Amino acid sequence: MVPSVFDPNRLSIVICTKDRPADLTRAIASIRASGDTGQKAEIVVVEEADNPREIPGIRYVHLPRCGRGFGYARNVGVREAHGDVILFIDDDCVAEQGWPEALLHPFLADPHVVGVAGAVLVKDCGLLGYAENILGFPGGGLRYLHDAGGRIVPTRYLSTCNCSYQREAVLQAGGFNEDARLGGEDSLLAERVNTVGRCVYTPNAVVYHRTRDSLPTVFRWFARRGQSELLILARSADRSAVLRYLLRSSWTVRLLALLAVLAYWPRLVVLLPGAVALYYAVLLWQFRYARAYPTHRTAWWLVPIVKLAMDLGTEVGRWKAVMAR
Repeated sequence: MVPSVFDPNRLSIVICTKDRPADLTRAIASIRASGDTGQKAEIVVVEEADNPREIPGIRYVHLPRCGRGFGYARNVGVREAHGDVILFIDDDCVAEQGWPEALLHPFLADPHVVGVAGAVLVKDCGLLGYAENILGFPGGGLRYLHDAGGRIVPTRYLSTCNCSYQREAVLQAGGFNEDARLGGEDSLLAERVNTVGRCVYTPNAVVYHRTRDSLPTVFRWFARRGQSELLILARSADRSAVLRYLLRSSWTVRLLALLAVLAYWPRLVVLLPGAVALYYAVLLWQFRYARAYPTHRTAWWLVPIVKLAMDLGTEVGRWKAVMAR
């Protein structure tokens, strides 16, 4: 269990990486510069690469290019780490000052806490990147930060781009699912860890994630997410809830319903431009909270466009997974 006064020697920070040495160097430097805990903590780097290398002051683990995916790499990181508490951060993230301490604080404040999610924000990026963050990507983005209202709040969603777990809870939950090669391994683990103990979100533990500042890149990103959704469906603790979500969010279902309506009432086609405008306005209203944040305000009007790219990418990815079966 986590002690009442935390010893940095009992903390490990795990980073999984592949073909992004410059990003990795920046992430490590930000952790070391984040404060006393980050400077002293064990950092475990799990890298899939052609050849191993040495990184001074880092516990380095080389994986051959076997394509076993995210779940496998993260489990390797957990096995190699020595800490009682394990922090996860992506290689394309930069830790803010005090990041490790903020992720540790909820453990110290409540012995029943077994997992902590932190805030994933963006900065110095284009409008599309800010729009992504308004929509809650990655890792909950600005949405989670806003909803928390400055408080530490319960959560069922932890992303490995910024979270921490008690090692004991990870092991008790069975570790990361290694079938989730394209992603989603962190959401599956979070489901199981929530049955072990309490998980919370803290807005005080901040990392800045690199953005995808083009619609084609966003589309491809969500196509992979869509594939992953179907690939991990059988592993979900509540498959009925996931299936309801898949049906509710499916653009294929929406378009079939629209075509059925138009086939029965063809004259309604004249209302389509107005329906599109209404849909755009409803989305802007739904995410109006972003106007309270000067960094994100100018990207607010792009939210419906970025969301459409995300939705279409997800649908293509789901169909790709279906066809592969």
